[in-house]
Amino acid sequence: MGDGWSDAALRDVRPYTITGGRTHPRHALNLTTCLITRPARQPVRDSPEVAALLFHCSGGPRCVAEIAALMHQPAQVIKVLVSDLLDADALALSNPAGPGTDNAEVDLLEALLDGLRRKV
Repeated sequence: MGDGWSDAALRDVRPYTITGGRTHPRHALNLTTCLITRPARQPVRDSPEVAALLFHCSGGPRCVAEIAALMHQPAQVIKVLVSDLLDADALALSNPAGPGTDNAEVDLLEALLDGLRRKV
């Protein structure tokens, strides 16, 4: 019971080991960044977490938040793994680029946020 090797004692260590001790991704990712698998051009680290992440992105675009929830991992851990897979070209960004993603939408949302802040 008090041996220090229980699951409760390892909860904080496990994410650290999954990312190889890294805490920051190399790519700028947010929770809504969508990803989809693609044939890797470079070797991909073989681990259960990487396999699960690739599996979840293989059926269609998935966002970082959704992957984190499905894998029961902190979003920051998923971002580090996603960065590795982006570097290996095993994942691609799948955010739609079209008329709905221009700056006008961002400007509208910022104006809405400003208005809400003034009300408070």
